[in-house]
Amino acid sequence: MDDLQLTFRDAMARVPAPVTVITTTVDGVPTGTTVSAFASLSVSPPMVVFALDNRGGMIARVRAAGRVGVNILAGGQDDVALRFARRDLTDRFDGLAWHDDHGLPRIDGSASWLRCEDLRFEPGGDHTIVLGTVAHAVTGGVRSLAYHMRQFQALEPTSE
Repeated sequence: MDDLQLTFRDAMARVPAPVTVITTTVDGVPTGTTVSAFASLSVSPPMVVFALDNRGGMIARVRAAGRVGVNILAGGQDDVALRFARRDLTDRFDGLAWHDDHGLPRIDGSASWLRCEDLRFEPGGDHTIVLGTVAHAVTGGVRSLAYHMRQFQALEPTSE
């Protein structure tokens, strides 16, 4: 990595990022990956944007499925984020509390869950940007997991 890339990574570490696990099912097999490049895009229609690393096989699986679940992790789900970030783990769902929701894996205990359809893919350097239309949304708690300064942090609303 050159100096600019290192400085860029260091600069971006200062931007708190939500921690999500993108899931889908291909040929009856659940699959997923941790994503920190995630944001809301539009309210009308409801849309989100996230980025998938080109080095993994998740892009091909998401393209094949044509739909995804977005598990917005809750504070305290650091272990789930790390599990789905590992490249050496073949079955990331083994021993994990999750259930099927309209044919998509939904991780139990997540702060929120979105079912996205009508996916669009755009190039984005060493990642692929995915635009997804939200077909269904569920919230489950107020504590969210964030990644800031290369550490996980549980975020809670401040009292007024």
